[in-house]
Amino acid sequence: MDGQTLIRTSLRLFRPNLTPRIPVSVQTPLFAAPIQRQHLRTLSTADYSEPDVSPRDKIFIAMSSGVDSSVAAALLLRSEHPRENLLPFYMANWSPSAGPDPLPPPPSAFGRAQRDPTLVRPQSNRGSLRCTEREYNDVKDVCRALGLSEPIYMNFEKEYWCEVFLPMLDMYRCGKTPNPDVGCNRHIKFGAVIKRLRDEFHRRGGEVTERESKWWLATGHYAHVLYHIPTKAPHLLRSIDLNKDQTFYLSTLRQEVLSRLLFPLGSYRLSKPAVKSLARELLLPGWRPGQTERPESMGLCFVEPAGGKGQTGFRRFLSEFLEPEPGDVIIGPSKKYPGENESKGTCASEGAIVGRHAGLWHATIGERARFQLPQGSPEYRGKWYVSGKNRQLNTLEIVRGLDNARLYGKGMVVEKWRWLGDDAADIVQEQSASSRGGLVAQFRHRQIPLKVSVVEQSGGSGRQSCFEEYEPPELRIIFDSPAMAIAPGQSAALWFGDRCLGGGVIRDAIELD
Repeated sequence: MDGQTLIRTSLRLFRPNLTPRIPVSVQTPLFAAPIQRQHLRTLSTADYSEPDVSPRDKIFIAMSSGVDSSVAAALLLRSEHPRENLLPFYMANWSPSAGPDPLPPPPSAFGRAQRDPTLVRPQSNRGSLRCTEREYNDVKDVCRALGLSEPIYMNFEKEYWCEVFLPMLDMYRCGKTPNPDVGCNRHIKFGAVIKRLRDEFHRRGGEVTERESKWWLATGHYAHVLYHIPTKAPHLLRSIDLNKDQTFYLSTLRQEVLSRLLFPLGSYRLSKPAVKSLARELLLPGWRPGQTERPESMGLCFVEPAGGKGQTGFRRFLSEFLEPEPGDVIIGPSKKYPGENESKGTCASEGAIVGRHAGLWHATIGERARFQLPQGSPEYRGKWYVSGKNRQLNTLEIVRGLDNARLYGKGMVVEKWRWLGDDAADIVQEQSASSRGGLVAQFRHRQIPLKVSVVEQSGGSGRQSCFEEYEPPELRIIFDSPAMAIAPGQSAALWFGDRCLGGGVIRDAIELD
């Protein structure tokens, strides 16, 4: 019996367990406790229904070679949707060679000469080509094993370079901390891909109209799109596995895109451990007895996640594109949080220069300072953390201890805000004006949701039509309790219960009074 026959047999025998599972404990930076349901207000599922998918509909399945998208494809097969209407595809999003030639040099705020990018070919180019080829071959193996058609190869390297990568570099140059995954989802995976799939549907359907046969995009994201029965509007809801929930990364999608999305892992209420268990049960390639478990698929698979320390570390990767801009490292105020007094004991003088940095993009607010301080001297003893950046002076501020008030803010100003739903702004206004406290915010993935007390909007409406752009509004969000390490450039999002209401980019932290 070959692998494809084994998988088909397993699919016939497979019965998904819809019982909610307890999320696994995940240790994350700054927040040691796993996210649990007591941090959230659960919405009534009686008001929702699953997407209405007809057997005639075409379902395009985004395949990344990872276990999540592979199991999502298997679940769609198990739903008995006609195999010929399941259309897998692979998207290639990254290659340094996809950039404009020549890459325009960035303006220097400090008058330094810029490297000519035409003289340097990034070392990561070779690695990106290798991992793209490997991933596509893995996707073809999974499709063959499931009996699906040959995956469509779609190239979005130019779009990724212009819409995601160059804006990310610009933000790093300004000393901000961007989240390219959020931008990639908005502009590429659920932006350019949607346009390409629409063309592909019409190319394959000929004279068939979208009223006769709709098309969908299915992915392996840990999220859930359900239709609100009273309004018939699609809502983006959290995954049952809160430690893998990806609605944070999907918070800036266009509202009309939600009506095209299927998230099988959310529909079957599967946690990450359950997904891995299913992959083994279904004997998917890379998950069969004796095979090495396949690693998680990454957006930039040749770059180590979470920074890295070696040749493939993310900061080293960025150094291939960003010029060094050295500046001073200075000591910040020693005021403690939540007290009113200065730090006890000897501390270095505020404003004292204690070192040099290679560029503001080398550091993130809230992280441990990676500078050699004279620990033999009492005023420099202890652990030091990055507390601020001054782009005009090109200085990096550090403070001692995680209890320093400079590391905390009572809220944040979020620009480029995108609402998810015509009623989202009204819900936020109603909840902000009441004392029920149903709103929560996050500005990091896997962060324990922060209760929100006040939300004020200024600027544009935040609503949009089709793919037309508009002037997005700005939100001023105040938390019930101060939060740590609010970094400009980070993404932020709001939820009411399990429903994601929208997201934007942090412009500034609001300092403590």
